[in-house]
Amino acid sequence: MANLVKVQIYADCQQPDPTLVLPDVPWYAGITALQAMIIGEALHSNNFSFRVIYRSAYGAFVDAIDGLADGDKPNHCWMLYINGQESDVGASEAILQEDDSTTAAIVEWRYSDISQEPHAQAGLKLKPLS
Repeated sequence: MANLVKVQIYADCQQPDPTLVLPDVPWYAGITALQAMIIGEALHSNNFSFRVIYRSAYGAFVDAIDGLADGDKPNHCWMLYINGQESDVGASEAILQEDDSTTAAIVEWRYSDISQEPHAQAGLKLKPLS
């Protein structure tokens, strides 16, 4: 069985189930979350799209998925989680690590209310450029 990346989109974090799942993104050595998203978009171009912004040395940040953008709801942004852990860098810098114990990585995008809990990503993503 080939190693795969599963991309899960949570447009409503109050719901336990993702609003969209891309289950079949090929996983290769050194793949980043952004590369997985690009492959996922190519495989599912009829029902999935996203947009990135480059804000800092921390790489590209996804700021819109399927037409829902950062700030469309007050204080809401797309936050990246990899295997359940919030990423501390942008999608272009977040490498999906492989090991012998797993054959899949889970990339989650949660449209989160950043005023309710601290998010390190939000600070990097929304920091004004100098």
